Amino acid sequence: MCELFAVSSDQPIRIHYELRAFARRGGGRFRNRDGWGIMFAQHRDAYLFKEPAAASESALERLVATHAPPARLVMAHVRLATAGGALLANTHPFRRTYFGRVLHFAHNGSLPQLKTRFAASQAAANCVGETDSELAFMLLLERLTVLEPGATPEQRFAVFRDFCVEMRKEGTANFLFTDGEQLFVHADKRRYEENGVFSEARAPALHMRTLTPGEDHWSTEGAEMETAPEHAVLLASVPLDKEEWTGLDEGTTMLIEHGRVRCSA
Repeated sequence: MCELFAVSSDQPIRIHYELRAFARRGGGRFRNRDGWGIMFAQHRDAYLFKEPAAASESALERLVATHAPPARLVMAHVRLATAGGALLANTHPFRRTYFGRVLHFAHNGSLPQLKTRFAASQAAANCVGETDSELAFMLLLERLTVLEPGATPEQRFAVFRDFCVEMRKEGTANFLFTDGEQLFVHADKRRYEENGVFSEARAPALHMRTLTPGEDHWSTEGAEMETAPEHAVLLASVPLDKEEWTGLDEGTTMLIEHGRVRCSA
């Protein structure tokens, strides 16, 4: 299955994150060899690197891992193609600009009827690629643009929460969405690959690890921070090490800002 990863911190950190380690659940051991992408937020903009190929075999991924820019927010995705081929246009995270900010979105799951239901919509017309994931992003943006440009994070969280409730009726809907400051998270269900066979979808679909204040070093499989911030949260589809991770209940929706959970439902 696709894999999601994100870090939110209270200060810029340089995270040596190797998608190859993350992708061993895919390109090395499992099947998600159809693309990878990683975003490093930078104020109102962001570095975005992505490629429609296996991260485990990518020279670009090795370059990014070696020279990762400092950021307070990082989002990554490793893809197994279930809707749309292994094309750059279908590779997560997806990016759009609204209200003077660069927005990014990544999805793990399948929303099989979404493209049929919204085939004639403006949201479908705004898609560059072929995925139900990108269409879900366009639908979310339609709902958010109803708000005033100065809407509070809590107001945007309410829209995101209601959108996630709607998307769960369409299939499996694990989402990461960010404007570079706030990270919006939704955990649903996911299928697990077990002995070469995919299981039925079940929770938890996302796991969370919180940095303990005062830690002078923080690392996990494939990820290392040069200096530990006071507050940081790491999210991943599956635990990346033997440290204490919390599996998120089905339907959990969170707004995380600068390494702290600001809203949860």
